[in-house]
Formats: sequence, structure tokens, C-alpha cells
Amino acid sequence: MSEILSIDEAKVLLQLCKAGRLFEVQDWIESGRSLCVPDDSKSIPLEVALNTGFHSLVELLLHNEKSQELKNSALKHALPLRRLDLIELLVSHGAEVSSVPFIQVLTFSTPQIIGYFLSHGADIISDSPFAAAFREKIQGALRPWRSCKRRYPELELQLQEQADQALRQFCFEGDLEWIRLLMWAGADARSSGPRLDDPDTDESEHSTALLEAAYSEDFQVLKCLKPDPRTDDVHVLLARAARFGNVDTVRYLLDLRVNLNSKPNGGSIALDNALENFRSEAIGSRVSHAGYSRRSKASKLDLSNTLATVQLLLELGARWRPDDHRQLVDVRRSLYQCEPDVTLELVERMAKHEACSQDTILNLLRTPAIKKHLAPVSKDFVRLGFDVRTREQIAEDERRERAYRQWKLRRLASSYDRAQIYEEIWSEPILHVAKRYGMSDVGLTKVCRKLKIPRPGLGYWAKKAAGKPVPDRPALPDLLTEG
Repeated sequence: MSEILSIDEAKVLLQLCKAGRLFEVQDWIESGRSLCVPDDSKSIPLEVALNTGFHSLVELLLHNEKSQELKNSALKHALPLRRLDLIELLVSHGAEVSSVPFIQVLTFSTPQIIGYFLSHGADIISDSPFAAAFREKIQGALRPWRSCKRRYPELELQLQEQADQALRQFCFEGDLEWIRLLMWAGADARSSGPRLDDPDTDESEHSTALLEAAYSEDFQVLKCLKPDPRTDDVHVLLARAARFGNVDTVRYLLDLRVNLNSKPNGGSIALDNALENFRSEAIGSRVSHAGYSRRSKASKLDLSNTLATVQLLLELGARWRPDDHRQLVDVRRSLYQCEPDVTLELVERMAKHEACSQDTILNLLRTPAIKKHLAPVSKDFVRLGFDVRTREQIAEDERRERAYRQWKLRRLASSYDRAQIYEEIWSEPILHVAKRYGMSDVGLTKVCRKLKIPRPGLGYWAKKAAGKPVPDRPALPDLLTEG
């Protein structure tokens, strides 16, 4: 093992290399002095020589360098310099191409240098270097990836997965530029696997770029992948887009002539998913507004995307047919997380487009808890034909109605003397009395009815004039007595 130079000696040697003093470095070596600098030195002679670009000096140091580790380190150091001649020199003197992670080659190198590493056995599979390069958005990795697929057919599947994994990631993120680049390169939007940011996900949770694109709010992401209703399961894509309230993506898929009501019971999976999204969007809204009100319900504004998606589906004929009671309960629970007018608007739209039976809506609104939740808009529901009032609210409404009627009676009574009218209509025919009040007998009859003034029956005055017996005059009842 060579002797390690002192700090002062190392500084002298490194300065000679930095200045490109080839012959003085050669004399240093021929004198038997060491090239090993201390561990705390910032550089080694070989790396300093590489920085100068002095080919002969690099060659001299390489010829006298025994450490394989330092040669390999120098090869990594040479990559950012983008000097193919120096890289070739390092490799010819024993630096190992395999010691350099290929992602570093893709990151720092020119096409010529990348080609050199490929022709000298670079590892293009371990640690998925192309996938990592795509993640870093290194466009220079696209053509080498295509070249490697043609050159190494035995590695085609592994190389393909690297690009497909990157495509799934960019579809998830909605990066249109890199989606287009990877599609041009030959990435497969329909292969299943993990995304780049979650490579160890369970196989049961693997996805495709198409499915990831259906999550995107920008329908152009999915459009780039060109889903084909003849070969792709666009129903699944539609259901996913609806679940996340991506109304433009839903509209794009519906333009592909998707059967909206594909469930065995004639219902729409897309509409089911859109309704389930009320809960997740409401919870997401509450989290985003946590600094203001942790317990606030989601408003129509918070749920605008989901409401717009539901509206679009209903306009195009989607039908809501819950598979079972549990599904209906789940929707009801979702609506608990929203302001009451959200449920009102949803039911109003459902009824308008006849998306479900009246019994389904009644079952949705039948529990005491949902009725209590909808109390602020209960009158609007009555207008739609759905009485969602609680027992307490019904009793309160009846109490208020009675109070209102009594108030109206008192107000009417303040304009007339009940006792006087009572005496008058039992003293002479109502037609004569009405004239004194400036109204018709029909009008006075209505006043008597409202003020609970009993009137003579039909034929009373004719019988009395003929001397026939007539009924006794009933007493004037209390005005505010019910009945």
C-alpha cells in the first residue's frame, strides 16, 4: 500500500496537477513519491487532472494508479465533463463501466457517451435507470430507451415496464408534455403495474395509465391515451372519472357512446360513484377549511364539480338504482356531510329527470336523522312532494298555524262587532243586514263563517213569516275555541 502524503505534500501535488505541470508530475512519480492524498483532502490528483482536460496528464496518472476504487470514482467524475476521449481513456486503463449507475450516464452524458456505455455493457435494468431518468424529465433518455428495446430483445419486457411505470406516474400527475413524449417513445397505456412514486405497492392495487388518467381533472390527459370503446373498458374509466367529480373527463367519455346504464338492474355505475363522492369531497373540504371551522358542512360551492357531474349524467339519462339497502345508506351518510341545500338540489334534479322512483327518494329521506338534518329546507321538500319534517317539526308547524289563524281571527274581529252582527242577522234576513255593511249577502256570510257567528238556516225567514216553528237561536260561541 502506498504511503499517504502529508497535507502539505498533497497540496503541492494537487497544485501541480491543477496547473497541468506534466513533466513535474512525472518527475514526482519517478522519484518514487506517493500519489495518495489524505482522506480529508477535497480532491485526488486524477480528478484534478480530469478537470483540466489534459489528456496526457490523465494518462500518466492512470498508468501509475493502482486503486480500482479511485479509477471507478474518476469515471463517475468524468461524466459531467462530457469528454468521451477521457472516458475511453479511463476505461482502457481499467475503470469499470458497470461501476457507474446508468442513471448517472443518462443524466450527465451526450448521446455519444450514452452509446459508448451501452456498447460496453452498462446495466440498463438494475434500479430502473430509464424510469428514474424519465422521472427527472431527462428527454435525452427517450431515444436510448427506444434503441435499447431494439438492441436487446431479451430485455424488452423489463425496459417496457420502466417506460410504462413512468407513464402511469405522469398520468397520475397530469403532466401532458411527458405523457405525449412517452406515448411517442412507445410506452403502453394499458399495461398494469405500480407508479414510480409507489413501486412496492401490492399487486392487487396495480393500475394502468388509462385508469390513472381517469382521475385527472384535465380530460386531455385521458384523451392523449386515445381510449377505444371497442377494446378498452370505458365503463370502468367513466366510473372512476365520476367518482372524482371530473366532469370534463366524464363528458369526453360519454362522447365515446358509453352505455350509461350498464348495471344488471338498469342503473348507472357512474352515477353511483358520483353520489358516493359527496362524502369524500365533503371530508376533503372540511380538511381544507380546518383552520376556519372543523365541523362545517360542505356547501354547493365546495361540491360544484360533483354536482356538475351528477347533473351531466342525469341530463344524458343516467338512472339511480341502488344495488341494496347498504348502498342507499352510504349515500344518505354522504349527504349528512353536506349542507341541507345540497340534498335539496340533488333530489330536485333526480325528480326532474325521473332518475329513480319516488319510493327510492322516500327511502333515502325517511330516517329521523336525515329529516332533522334537512329541517332548514323542509318546506322546499314539501313543495317537491316529499314531507321530510320530523314529528317535532310537524307539531311546531301545527302550533304556528293555529297561532296564525287566531291572529287572523283577532284581526278580523277588530274590524267588526260580532255581537251586533249576531243580533242583526237573527233579527232580519242577512240580505238586508249586508246592505248596511256595504257588501253582498255572500260576503257577509263569509265574514260570519270566519268569525264563528251562527246564521239562520235555509228557509228560516219563510217559516217564521208563515207562523211555522223555527229552530232556536244558538248561542254565540267563543271566537278562539278550536273546532
